[in-house]
Parts: sequence; C-alpha cells; structure tokens
Amino acid sequence: MNTFTITFLDSDVSLKARLLNEKAPSTSAAFMRLLGNPIYTTGRHAMYTGKEISIQLPVDVCKDTSLHDPAKENLTCFPQPGDILFTFMPEYAWGGIPTPIYDFGLFYGKDARTFFPAGWIPGNLFARVVEEDLVELEEIGKVIHMKGQQKIMISQNLK
Repeated sequence: MNTFTITFLDSDVSLKARLLNEKAPSTSAAFMRLLGNPIYTTGRHAMYTGKEISIQLPVDVCKDTSLHDPAKENLTCFPQPGDILFTFMPEYAWGGIPTPIYDFGLFYGKDARTFFPAGWIPGNLFARVVEEDLVELEEIGKVIHMKGQQKIMISQNLK
C-alpha cells in the first residue's frame, strides 16, 4: 500500500498522501506499520519552520518501532508544499523535554525550512500530499495558522 489519508476532524477535510518508498524505504515501511490502527493526534502550526502543520505522533505508538532513532533517508532542510517530513528528537534533546518527539511535519507553503533555535535539523522526506489535494492543504494550513490546532486522524487507504 503506497498511500494514506490525513483527516482534519474539526474541519472535515481529508488529504491523500503517497509514500516515497524508493527514496525513504525504512521510514515509509515503519510509518505504514503504525497505521495498522488509525492514529489520532493533534496538528498545530509550527513556530520556526514556516508554513508547516506540526503533528506529533504518540510516543506509545512509536517508541518500540524503527521510528525511534530512525535511519537518515532522503534528508532535507527545504521542504516544498505537500512534502511530509519525519523528524525524531530523543529524550531531553528539545528544550529538556523528558520524552522523545516523533514529528510528522506537513508542509503547506513555499519558503519553509527546518531551522530551529538549535540550528538546522533535517527531516526524512518520506511522503507527499497528492497534487490534486495541494490547494486544500494550503487552505487547512491557513485555518490552523489563524484559528489554532485541529484534531487529526491518519489512516491507511483501504483501496
């Protein structure tokens, strides 16, 4: 299965994304294994990276998988609209937070970059929102930027 769906439950918006299996095989496979059950979480507008919806994957779902300290694949610091990056931060690495961070970065606009107060942190570019959903992605990004976080479900496509 090469696709999955990101549903913004508060806005009734669904986006289809395609895995980049050939460029990020380990990340893509590990992420799809997580989707044996849908993942429910929250998306917030990122603070430092520009036009990004930052989605934290649940620690209990990720901690015993290969997404915990993943292979570095298809790294980028300059994501394009529709790009989905996975970035892992170990315990205490980000502001002294005692839990790991499993970040699913959904980029919705141009001029994004993965530059943080700690410097450049590249992410694994492992999926992209399909072309026909990019306008809707940009619109939901603007909604989150102006109105705040949204409940999100990430699930496998059944077809």
